[in-house]
Amino acid sequence: MIRVLVIDDEPLNHQLVARALEPLQCAVHSANDGHSGISLAHSLQPDLIITDVMMPDINGYEVTRTLRRQPEFANTPILVLTAQSGLQDKIKSFEAGADDHLIKPFEAAELVARVAALLRRAEAAKVPHAEAPSEKIEHAETRMIAVHSLRGGTGCSSLAVNLAVGLSALWREPTMLLDLTMTAGQVAMMLNMTLRRTWADIATFSAGDLDMNALSSIVTGHESGLRFIAAPTFPIEAEGLRGDTLAAAFKLIKSQYEYVVADLPHDFSEPALQALDAADVILMVAAPDMASIRAVTAALDTYDKLGYPKEKRKLILNATFPHSGLTKDKIESALGLTSIAMIPYVQDVFVDAINLGQPPVFHKPEQPVSGLLEDFAFHLSKDAHKKSKPDNPTEAWKRVYKRYQERKR
Repeated sequence: MIRVLVIDDEPLNHQLVARALEPLQCAVHSANDGHSGISLAHSLQPDLIITDVMMPDINGYEVTRTLRRQPEFANTPILVLTAQSGLQDKIKSFEAGADDHLIKPFEAAELVARVAALLRRAEAAKVPHAEAPSEKIEHAETRMIAVHSLRGGTGCSSLAVNLAVGLSALWREPTMLLDLTMTAGQVAMMLNMTLRRTWADIATFSAGDLDMNALSSIVTGHESGLRFIAAPTFPIEAEGLRGDTLAAAFKLIKSQYEYVVADLPHDFSEPALQALDAADVILMVAAPDMASIRAVTAALDTYDKLGYPKEKRKLILNATFPHSGLTKDKIESALGLTSIAMIPYVQDVFVDAINLGQPPVFHKPEQPVSGLLEDFAFHLSKDAHKKSKPDNPTEAWKRVYKRYQERKR
């Protein structure tokens, strides 16, 4: 039976919630204040938590924040149920780590719908407990792809998210997406996922102390099957995260996942350098303008100084505006590189995808640009996967194969 914990200092609200949730046949448990609610959560291990905001000891935001810091509640759905109805109140709920915010007085049908949706989503996004590193994964040579640009606004995050979703959909193999933009990461938003636990939650670990259990506590699952680690909301939260801890994290992740995609910050900060060192492929993303070309030139110079082999670097052109951009030939001539893919200008598709948190590769696979990104994910896949037809091909694989056959005609 589904266990729901209600934390509210008004006993009447306990009864109202319990009565409203009767259609779901939940076992509703209650606590009268924040501290006792946190204590009961530990003993009960509820499937969902509903908390008020205004309580006599600690408020619901702090209750949510406290629970989210603890690995056992990292993926437990939390709904803030409060009379606080302002926009800032809703923002506070989500920043604390809540999955939803509902205003009192509430309609019973709406509460049931929201609770049911949260439970379905939690079930779909469950992350299996990480096993010890297996020889199979190590032998399979995990592929780590770093998406990098020294200039913002080139579409790196959109590319990283859709590429990771595409790889996961193609092969149904363990795939991880890392948001390493510690100043203002966007991956959780682009996947329409609540920011629960982030890199900041392992900042206290040294490289030697970090293990797969600790790392698994900050991994979130998406309905596509993709796993990801989010960047914190505020830059100060990640200040304690050391480079050697990140390096240890990458090593652990590569022992467990077939594919790893890293969305890098637009610099050569510690997270960027650690990811670039660990990556097998660096995707350099450029828009068709002089500022992007200068940024790629500077990046190439730094890659040379860092000793990254030329075959590790791949140029991607992304048309981020409709007209008057530099031509592909001019860009390739200026850089002395041949691009391996060019993403066309499709502003509405990507703007809508970001605003709704719906990567087109997953939510709109029929779109031409989704097909292009799906094909690109296939192109970047490991040779062992590309060279033979899967025993049980996924729908994504079938779409790629169909397009390939059509191009051959």
